[in-house]
Amino acid sequence: MSHCPFHLTDAQQVQAALSHAELTVRPWQQPVPLPLIDTPAQGIFAAMVRMRDGEAHRGLKAAVSQALADIGAQQIERFSLHAAQQLAPQAPDAEALTRFNYALPVCVLGLALGIEPPHWTTLVDEVLDFVRCIAPGATPAQMASGAVAAGRLYQRVSQGQGVLCVALLSRCRQFGSDRHSALANAVGLLFQACEGTAGLMGLALLAGAGAAVSAETAIERVLRDTPPIQNTRRFAGRDGAWLAGQRLVAEQSVLVPLHTPQASFAFGHGVHRCPGELWARIIALNGLRHLAALGLDRRPLRHVRWRESQNARVAEFYTLEEQA
Repeated sequence: MSHCPFHLTDAQQVQAALSHAELTVRPWQQPVPLPLIDTPAQGIFAAMVRMRDGEAHRGLKAAVSQALADIGAQQIERFSLHAAQQLAPQAPDAEALTRFNYALPVCVLGLALGIEPPHWTTLVDEVLDFVRCIAPGATPAQMASGAVAAGRLYQRVSQGQGVLCVALLSRCRQFGSDRHSALANAVGLLFQACEGTAGLMGLALLAGAGAAVSAETAIERVLRDTPPIQNTRRFAGRDGAWLAGQRLVAEQSVLVPLHTPQASFAFGHGVHRCPGELWARIIALNGLRHLAALGLDRRPLRHVRWRESQNARVAEFYTLEEQA
């Protein structure tokens, strides 16, 4: 793609881009990133609903959305509290807090898929490798390690018998998708939950959760003002597609901000809107409440850096000793 990306600036343009019939989530000539071809990640990436458009997307999106909705809020809360207690039995220091934020959404979904606590440390490492592999700007080494991790994650979820795994398999059959699609999207849920929910928790802590501001208020403030997933991308499907008064050329990329002066699109908009909003809110809320119950003070939040990412804003806490 030799053409400069097109940048949007206001809420109306963002809505138009995210609902545009001729903008796709992947360049049409490269549905899978070239470094993932002939790796274990190729089939997983290609089957993920987040990476599909059109008819192939519609049925699978309905299946994944219904599977997530099959698990009630109270059950998600139970999974969240159990995972939080396992991951942080006592108030964490800065490095452990960073790990907790990444691990909690992964382990909640892992628990729902049927992956038990003895496997969680490795599970989180594999998901972080896969996230880095999928992210724009990944190095060849990151792509290679992430592709291996994807294959391991697929094997893990294929052995799962948790309620979410059962729901995904059932709903995919109902909407005309196969077992592979169900398992690939189980991996996809782990990937999509990781950075977004970790970012939400870290930003909410910085916004005052657990101190003068309630966890609920901090979460709403973050989603309104500084959503952790800052932007997404779309690609013109043909020459001559129009957006915001500009004529695009085939495969030209469009950088879509998910926050504008007029509105926040923290969970997206249109057919690709994130189906996991309820899960993210419940996981983040119960994670923050657990940290508050442990008596987490503000000291671990004194030093923060930001995860290297073109899309996500995720706080990583550290001590001066760790930095040295």
